[in-house]
Amino acid sequence: MRKFVVSDLHGCGEVYDSIMGFLENVSLIEPVELTINGDLMDRGLDSFRMLLDVERRMDNSSVLIRYLGGNHELMMYQALKNRREGHPIGLSYDWMLNGGKATKNILNSYEKRDEICDRWRDLLGSLKIYHSFDEKIGDKPILISHAAAPKKVDNPCIRKIGDNSVFNYFLLWKREVDEYGCRHMLGHPDYFTIVGHSVVLKYPGFFYNQKQNYLDIDGGCAAYACGEFRLSSVPLVEICDGYLKLFIFNHNNEIVDGYYFDGHKSQMSEEELKAARIFLNPHYNDCEEECKKAILKAWSER
Repeated sequence: MRKFVVSDLHGCGEVYDSIMGFLENVSLIEPVELTINGDLMDRGLDSFRMLLDVERRMDNSSVLIRYLGGNHELMMYQALKNRREGHPIGLSYDWMLNGGKATKNILNSYEKRDEICDRWRDLLGSLKIYHSFDEKIGDKPILISHAAAPKKVDNPCIRKIGDNSVFNYFLLWKREVDEYGCRHMLGHPDYFTIVGHSVVLKYPGFFYNQKQNYLDIDGGCAAYACGEFRLSSVPLVEICDGYLKLFIFNHNNEIVDGYYFDGHKSQMSEEELKAARIFLNPHYNDCEEECKKAILKAWSER
């Protein structure tokens, strides 16, 4: 099975559609699993459409979806929980101030919004907040969490958004330096940690902190959705044993670059990038079998 990770899409429907189309085509030749590392919604105008599409795919899809919670899932969960208890969503100031208005406005336009609100409150509350893989980078297993690794890693994870604990809150909101200038450990000494949450302001949209041994893959969709169009590099990470592949998508249905990462970054060959780009073709399934075999050979070779 090929395992992929993406983080912080923030309602950017163009890149979401590109990535899902890409993975659907890959799944025609090999099973595919996608882990969404939180912050699927808010800021972008396609937030609610993407939420409904992920919900549909979690039940029935050629791509196996694992959806982890981020701080925006936490805020939306709290807002829907407050609504259930009789408080207007608009009073959920954290969510409104952090881009939730775009999601709430579309939600309010649905005729069956009460049913959808209840359903999504339960779904968001059930989301786990980290996941560990058997694959390793160096001698360390790979751990993925939205903002920071927990000090104690349960395998499998038992922590959910709905636990609503202070521990979960900080785990989903931490940045390396907080508003008070305090430094936090985002990685874990026993794991290679992949996080999102903190926007990487430089191309290609990912950053490795060697000292803390974590890789930040937040390519800036939140900023793009708010009009900062120069931030158009969204990493889709493939988890391989011993190394990662990072395919850099933009918001125009293109793979603009690719990298290997095993503790150090190296660029993919143009041949592999060409092979990967073929999976963006919506008519890939119509290719001749011999063509597909050639694509698979080029795609599989490092």
